[in-house]
Amino acid sequence: MALFMYRLLKVLLFPVIFAILMWRGFRGREDRDNFAERRGYASQPRPTGPLLWIHGASVGEVVSTQPVLRTLRHRQPNLNLLLTSGTTTGRRMLTKIAAGLPGTGTTCVQYVPLDTQSATTRFLNHWKPSVSVFTESDFWPELLSKAPNPVLLNGRISDRSWPKYKRYSWFFRPLISRFVLVLAQRAADAERIAALGAKQVIVAGNLKFDADPLPVDAGHLEKFIAALQERPVLVAGSTHPGEEALLAQMHMNLKPAIPNLLTIIVPRHPHRGTQAANDVARYTKAIKRRGLGEMPVLGGNRHTDIYIADSLGELGLWYRLASVAIIGGSLVKHGGHNPLEPLKLGVPTLTGPHMFNFKDMLHALVEAKLVTIEPDLATLTATVRKLLTTPAELDKAQNHIMTVMPSFAGPTQTTADKLLHMLPLA
Repeated sequence: MALFMYRLLKVLLFPVIFAILMWRGFRGREDRDNFAERRGYASQPRPTGPLLWIHGASVGEVVSTQPVLRTLRHRQPNLNLLLTSGTTTGRRMLTKIAAGLPGTGTTCVQYVPLDTQSATTRFLNHWKPSVSVFTESDFWPELLSKAPNPVLLNGRISDRSWPKYKRYSWFFRPLISRFVLVLAQRAADAERIAALGAKQVIVAGNLKFDADPLPVDAGHLEKFIAALQERPVLVAGSTHPGEEALLAQMHMNLKPAIPNLLTIIVPRHPHRGTQAANDVARYTKAIKRRGLGEMPVLGGNRHTDIYIADSLGELGLWYRLASVAIIGGSLVKHGGHNPLEPLKLGVPTLTGPHMFNFKDMLHALVEAKLVTIEPDLATLTATVRKLLTTPAELDKAQNHIMTVMPSFAGPTQTTADKLLHMLPLA
């Protein structure tokens, strides 16, 4: 009944769905050159033998699976892998990860199909995965209803989402009961997922604690280090509408005490580069943009106060340049982004008050004094000022991160054990 209702709703909403897809393609959020993959048409042949399929919604989920992929290949070098994502940035990251995996097995990278009957059927008829792995809460009804031996990795149901899952349990129960194994992040997640019908649920921990640091192009890093001339750098990663103006205000309030400060703003969606620059321009005209091929300049009539890093897949570069990081999506009610990304690079990390998407992870990080949550812009500005004008405080914060972060370990080994056990012998 749940799947029937879902299919009926898709038919009724088809004009709206089609318009959204066209708009996403126009804005560069769909890969028009490879859109056939989204329709379920494979661009690669299926390798012979068992095939493990692992899906990650976007960059964050994709990066979190990297240690598992490496461990799987170290332990079974001839293992064939199918890796999918639903975003252009996720697919690019998968391509980079695939190129660096050890072993002799074949690694295929594709877009996950749109959740239609025809696309999912074509996809699964071609690939015939032995085990189907979904991450966190990114599972689509049509695909999950057909996927063989589905596993939920890094499973979570947030406090915010749980009331909706309970209210519509008649819809979610038939889907979640399909999972043959769930590796949950926390005990609370395990209880919620089990209550919705999952049969085998294990509390394994959060895979994102095991994720490698974000990658970087060494040549680009060297070029920017030379251009910065040891300036103090504040990086706001993955920002959303409304935050760029707040960060520009912060920069101008900090500038009297830190005249050489460079603030790097990294919009979550690079196509917002022009909008972000326009919002910042209300406070300063000393702006340069990565999307225009510009470099930040220190001093003179081309001096740069704020650098808009409107490019894809370079967050690892910007965090490596950072003296202090602020997590985007936390100054407005978006819910924040992954605070582990700057922490894994030893960068003191601050957030605004709106980090509800990472509530479970954040509790442990705050308790370990790895992340500081500030209630408003004034307090956040004061904390940044203290760190950037007191070298001893900044050194202390950096040393604390490098000392404590190794104690946070996730479930990579447990995950690899479980997945390899489920695969048929080659």
